[in-house]
Amino acid sequence: MKLVAVLITSLFFSFAAQADSLEQVYVTLSEDYINVLTNREITLKGLQALEKTDTNIKVSATDKKLYIYYKRRLAKVFSLPETDNISNAWAALSREAIAAAAKISPKVELYDFEMPDRFARSVFQDLDGYSHYYDAFRDETPSAHKIRRNFAARMDDDVLIIKLLSFKQGVSGEVLKALQDYPDSEGVILDLRGNHGGILAEAVAITDMFLDEGIITYTGGKTGQAPEFYTAAAGDVTDNKPLVVLVDGYTASAAEILAAALSEQNRAVLIGTDTYGKGTVQNVVRVDAERAMALTTAYFYTPSGAAIDKQGLKPAVCTGNITSPENLADADCTKADRLNEETDVQIAIKYIKNEL
Repeated sequence: MKLVAVLITSLFFSFAAQADSLEQVYVTLSEDYINVLTNREITLKGLQALEKTDTNIKVSATDKKLYIYYKRRLAKVFSLPETDNISNAWAALSREAIAAAAKISPKVELYDFEMPDRFARSVFQDLDGYSHYYDAFRDETPSAHKIRRNFAARMDDDVLIIKLLSFKQGVSGEVLKALQDYPDSEGVILDLRGNHGGILAEAVAITDMFLDEGIITYTGGKTGQAPEFYTAAAGDVTDNKPLVVLVDGYTASAAEILAAALSEQNRAVLIGTDTYGKGTVQNVVRVDAERAMALTTAYFYTPSGAAIDKQGLKPAVCTGNITSPENLADADCTKADRLNEETDVQIAIKYIKNEL
């Protein structure tokens, strides 16, 4: 009997912790999420989890009432909180609605313990494509992709080609060393095809190497929040040698920030295809040891103020759909995987040598 009592007590406290996580979802989304999301919207979005758990349930609402139907019959009515800005009142309403549904639906009752997590996942679904709710959160997850060399530098026809697959810790130092090791190169190609981003500080440091001054990027949060600017210090380490940045449909995030800055500051030409279009800042908020919210809190902007997210960058010279520099007139800019296309490199070399 003691074991049973301990187990029941343990389950009660665990469920109570989950129930409390509902309120944290409301507070975090209301205070930190980049887009305006009212408590009413959070409630109705979250309670869709009841309908997904049992298709016999239907949740609907008017301006003042929340209704739960079961098998097309009214089962429960709740009064909505009088104001939208009291998160704990809306969280309490959601807990009451879940409890009421569990009493009338065997399926909801079966998953009663999981409903707070199901509620949160439903709220986060399709928010902006980058915000997520994790109920088995881990800081690191194994990659399904084959591990490839992240950094490489080589000379081709007196042009230095630097390949970066991501901005990992210390990679800016490798780039600087490559530039110093080949001081006689006629120009530089930064190959960012397939680069999904990484550490922003590394991308900013690399961008700074090629600029004398100016804005690299800035972030904008909710209305009323001051933007945060990232700027370049004086000194182009290459003395303004010709510079090309190769991009493709999988160039994203910090890689797009670098490419946009060098392009808009008239320092580099972009060659390749349209980029991915991922320009958001995510903060991870832990709920407990196994739960966390990854929340979009700001957007990145190019020096001229253009949004990157969902827009991407358009190259000056497009290489999509061609396999030879001689076919350049037939190329398009449509997003494509150009990671291993040597054609793009050869076009970049020709551009640096003024042979296009």
